[in-house]
Amino acid sequence: MYRPLFAVIDLAHLSHNIRYLKSRLGPGTSLMVAVKADAYGHGVRAVVGRLVREGVHHVAVASVEEALEIRAFHRGVNILVLGAVTPDACAKAAEAEVEIALTDLSPIDEIPRLPKRLRVHLPLDTGMNRLGVKRTDEAVALARAIAKREDLELVGAGTHLAAADAEDPAHAAGQMERLGAFVRALEQAGLRPPRIHAGNSAALLRNPAWHLDMVRVGIAAYGYSPDPSVLPAPSLRPVMSLYAGVLRVAQAQPGETVGYGATFTVTRPMTIATVAGGYADGYPRHLSNEGEVLVRGEFRPVIGRVCMDQLMVDVTGLDVATGDIAALFGYDAPSAWRAGWWSRLRPEERVARVQETYRMASNLGERRVLSLHRLAERAQTIPYEILCRVHRRVPRVVCD
Repeated sequence: MYRPLFAVIDLAHLSHNIRYLKSRLGPGTSLMVAVKADAYGHGVRAVVGRLVREGVHHVAVASVEEALEIRAFHRGVNILVLGAVTPDACAKAAEAEVEIALTDLSPIDEIPRLPKRLRVHLPLDTGMNRLGVKRTDEAVALARAIAKREDLELVGAGTHLAAADAEDPAHAAGQMERLGAFVRALEQAGLRPPRIHAGNSAALLRNPAWHLDMVRVGIAAYGYSPDPSVLPAPSLRPVMSLYAGVLRVAQAQPGETVGYGATFTVTRPMTIATVAGGYADGYPRHLSNEGEVLVRGEFRPVIGRVCMDQLMVDVTGLDVATGDIAALFGYDAPSAWRAGWWSRLRPEERVARVQETYRMASNLGERRVLSLHRLAERAQTIPYEILCRVHRRVPRVVCD
């Protein structure tokens, strides 16, 4: 690593979150973790490896391409493609032993004879209006069409809860009632699959009655409640922290402006730190004059517009120097990452030193956290989006 910008992926926190989520499940309910979009930006190889180590045997992705990427390095985990799959991709899915969601009846006849049996789930649209069949007779017809083919096997059926994290649970409860009608229709036809699933992170945290045979979690595995105001989950720990080095510290006087468009005017003598990391790295431009950075244990405001590769921070009154490392989100940087620490290390030893000093700091106890909920609200988005937007040019340093 050369540029002082990197994300730490804390697998110990991922393990902690998985164990906590499992503790909330009833007997007989299995856990599936969504690892689409490169495991929400965390790095799918490292995440899947840790999930399997924690006894998670089911993961979900958005596309066959994502499934094949996982299958290339792991043969044992069960993979479900949640997105629509075209008939020509079914042979690849079957060959790789990947499960798919068959979203409607029409492609059945277009699926070629498959080399291996393809395991199929029925997506049931109970109120999301995105994918899946909307009527019970359609679900029964689709299940029957699957049963007629020796190269297809119906192994699951599920729905997606659109508002399980809403203050009023009525919408989710209504969806669960409609799902029950689907399941009863499949049972009456002798076609009930072995796994019925609907719950997401919010459902797991909110209502055990929504867990069913399997729960598909996403954001909770990575350390965040879908909505902490409705579903507080203080036991969850953020898995990713994004760190950036201070590139320059300079003084500014009243009347000067900061950044593109001169959107911030200095009104008092101010110390300004330029920090590596900008919107090309995934830090939202919406946080211009709105964001915060955690530096030397304090929350300090982002001033001026977020640039493509840098952002500026008011560090007046703080003992901040070029080479210090700040947290753009996640846990406060270890005290070792100060006073030119980065530049004193040889590039080839930086990853190992980050891992060593990060874990040492973690072992010393609790550190302050700049939560993505805090930033996402100001950026008018959600933690999911910010995590997924951390660009691939940002190195992921995996710590355990």
